[in-house]
Amino acid sequence: MTRPIASGKISTAPPSVYYLLDFITSAEEQLLIDKVLNAPKPKWIHLKNRRLQNWGGIVSAQGMIAEPLPVWLTDLFPRFHESGVFEGLDATHRDPNHCLVNEYLAGQGIMPHKDGPAYLPTVATVSLSSHCVLEFYKCLETGESGTMTSTVSSSCADDVRNQEPEFSILVQPRSLLVLKEDVYNKYMHGIRELTVDDLSKGNIQNLEQCLPEGYLNQNTVLERSTRISLTFRIVQKTMSSKKLLFQKR
Repeated sequence: MTRPIASGKISTAPPSVYYLLDFITSAEEQLLIDKVLNAPKPKWIHLKNRRLQNWGGIVSAQGMIAEPLPVWLTDLFPRFHESGVFEGLDATHRDPNHCLVNEYLAGQGIMPHKDGPAYLPTVATVSLSSHCVLEFYKCLETGESGTMTSTVSSSCADDVRNQEPEFSILVQPRSLLVLKEDVYNKYMHGIRELTVDDLSKGNIQNLEQCLPEGYLNQNTVLERSTRISLTFRIVQKTMSSKKLLFQKR
């Protein structure tokens, strides 16, 4: 039975972080891994610290030329509905219209960052194959009016590199992590480039949720292997390829 995301609220973390263990089964996990690894080679974009796939379109400052998501991704949507993942958003789209697939080898990570203003302020990540520790840093950016903006300056990014995270979340295989509202807008998040994670460090807030599996405690060191993440979001501004072609004429 699918659980509401409210049941995964982490009491010691900011109120807009939700974590659900075993959101998918082991069989579903393997199916998703197979679909990712068997994607056409041109679908992969190779970066220095990871490789990735974009599904739904390429997001730019102008918006996204929307493409249908494959069935193996949209099969998760009924579960998102039942859990209430994307409820409460003022959106034309009821379902996610973009999925970023990242593959991290052991020792790879991603610098602290914000997802930015192209998306509505909810992100849902399903993790496959291995764990990671996602670290969060408070980094406020204000515009001339004093209101929050989603643009992160290079100085802000440089600042957090030398800081300890305000809090961290252990993200396990088959879990769902949902970030909303303030955590989405006001925090940067990143993954350190490590091969092992010491769970006694980093101010991890959801160990209590992970303890029922029976093998975790605050002195456990977990070794990373290859991890795949499926990150679902709603892009606010979209257009069809036909509309773009018409605009260029």
